[in-house]
Amino acid sequence: AKIPPPPDANDFMSTAEAAKLLFVSRPHVVKLLKQDKVKLHHKAGNTRFLTKASVLAYQAHQRAAEKAYQASTGDNE
Repeated sequence: AKIPPPPDANDFMSTAEAAKLLFVSRPHVVKLLKQDKVKLHHKAGNTRFLTKASVLAYQAHQRAAEKAYQASTGDNE
């Protein structure tokens, strides 16, 4: 019997999808999960699914950090 998807089926992504979105490796995403930087939605077998909101929030945080870094280095070259 097929298990119906949870009601919020679009609110999560696999670690592989998150890795692709964040331009990092899958093991890195697992590390972020262990560090509580992204949130686990559920596990299905050996696959972890993360809440899409936490992945997008992490991505936004990374982009902001990147911008801040670029602004701090400025045009000093």
